[in-house]
Order: sequence, then structure tokens, then C-alpha cells
Amino acid sequence: MIVFLYILAILLTWMIGTVSFSFVNVIAYRYPKEKKILKEHFTCDSCETQLKPYETIPVLSYIFLRGKCRYCGEKIPKRDFINEIIGGLTALLVFFRFGDADEITGPFVMSSPLDIVVHFDIWKLLILLTIFVFFCILDLVFLVDFDTMEIPNRFVIVLLYVAVVALLVLPGINIIDHLIGAVCISVPMLLIMFAIPGAFGGGDMKLSAAVGLIIGWQLVIIGFFIGLLAGGIYGIVLLISKKKDRKDHFAFGPFLCTGYMIATICGMELIDAYMKLAAIIHG
Repeated sequence: MIVFLYILAILLTWMIGTVSFSFVNVIAYRYPKEKKILKEHFTCDSCETQLKPYETIPVLSYIFLRGKCRYCGEKIPKRDFINEIIGGLTALLVFFRFGDADEITGPFVMSSPLDIVVHFDIWKLLILLTIFVFFCILDLVFLVDFDTMEIPNRFVIVLLYVAVVALLVLPGINIIDHLIGAVCISVPMLLIMFAIPGAFGGGDMKLSAAVGLIIGWQLVIIGFFIGLLAGGIYGIVLLISKKKDRKDHFAFGPFLCTGYMIATICGMELIDAYMKLAAIIHG
């Protein structure tokens, strides 16, 4: 019985992750085009043919259809397939990482799935759902900003709704940490925007404020620097490959979203590892 619950929990979590990120991908693709999302969710974006239920199964449908629409032959973007896999893996990681966690900023410990399944409760489920919904919105911001170089205000507003829930349910972060998180990155970004026009976008600043309100000042600072490092490396690669010059801009939101997700999962461990490395270097 326990083994059955173990397998069922993993499969269900994987399915929730792939389906959620698949839907996020649909929103990201259709939002800039102002296309209907719910009504046209099960149609091909190229030929607009109504799809059969078995043709919309995340990951599996892409494999069985060999990455093409069976009606018009148009290739299905590989990004859809990759994003669905990331969704499944993200859901599993959230499930194992926070299923039995006493605090969000605590040590990185992968909980035993058997313990989570057997001793599960509604409060822990609410914590997991809050974190996973937060990650889904970050994935949406990632995709839309990458495509349009714009972070819509309504996405930030949704994050603020999540922040209200996070203030009540996320363990290990007190109200002061949440409030400091809302300003410790966003305010310096705002000042830099005034001093150096174009250094950051207004959407990046508002995104950081909402995220900081959710995960607190420690994790938002760690996530920002991860995003800054990743974005800097990406910019250098673009310059070396001559795909962009110094005057060109690229979307920074995807790197911020990635940094904030990584920080939420294992931010404190990264700081501990950095401090230990620094201690070894300095003797």
C-alpha cells in the first residue's frame, strides 16, 4: 500500500507540473497576440484545428506526434516540450524539497516521499501549492519577457496576490523579512534606473518588489545576484558572438526569474558554500 502511494504521489506530482507549465506556455504564447486562452486552449496555433484529448498530453503528445501537428504538419516549438519537462521536474523538486520543511530558509533537505505521503496534511499542501504557483508565475514572466522584453503589470499583480498568501503560510519568514524583501532590491534598482537610464526595466523592478515580498530579503538578494551573474555571462556571450553590441538590450527578467527560483530552492546553501570557499581561499 505504501509503495502504491509512493508511486501515485510521484506520478500525480509530475502530471500536475507538466500540465501547469504546459498551460503557462499557452498563456505566454497567446498573451502578446491577444488570443483567447481558455476557449482556444485545445487548438493548433497554426491551423486552428480542434485537437483530440490524446493530442494534448504534455510531453507524451510531443513525442508521439514527433514534434509536429498531425493536421497541418507545422512543427511544434521545442520550447513547449522543454518547458513541460521543466514543469514536471519543478513540481517534483518542490514536493520533495518543501513537503516536510519546517522553514523556507532552512537547510536543503530532500524529504522522504513516503513520510510526505503518509503524514501529509492540509497546511503542508497549502505551502506546496503557494510555492508551486509562485514558480508557475515566474515561468510565465520568463517566457513573456523573453518574447516581448516586457513584464506586464497584471503578472506582477498576480504575484502580489500570492504574496498575501505567502505572508500567512510560508514558514520561517516573519512579516519584517517579507517587508524588507519588498524594498531591499527594488529600491536600489529604482535609484539605478534614475541614475543610469536603461540599466533596468520598470518591470524588473516591480517583479523584484513582488518576489521580495513573497520570499523575504535573504532569498531575494541571493536570487538577484544569481540573476545578475547569469545575465552578465549571457551578455558577454552575446558581445563575443557579435549578436549584439554594447548599445543593444536584452530581456533581464528571465535571468531574475531563474535566480529567484534557484534561491527559493537552495539559496541559503549557496551562501554557506560561498562562505566556506572564501574561508578556504583566505586561509
